[in-house]
Amino acid sequence: MSETVPRLLTLLEVADRLRVSPHTIRAWIRRGRLQPVRLCRRLLFSPTEILRLLGEAKETADSQSAVREGPRVEDATTSA
Repeated sequence: MSETVPRLLTLLEVADRLRVSPHTIRAWIRRGRLQPVRLCRRLLFSPTEILRLLGEAKETADSQSAVREGPRVEDATTSA
């Protein structure tokens, strides 16, 4: 019976894939936005944790764009 263990990503791999600095990844960990797997002093990340972070970011972006757009008002010059 063999279970497959997902490959954990290093801090540098996550930073590279998300196109942010390692400092940003560490800040997200301190703020609780990202949960690492700690092995000794190494910070490793599950791919599902990265997907969760991206899903939250997309939801936040979608809700902010809906607020920015607001109600649609027709242009007075086009209606008449």
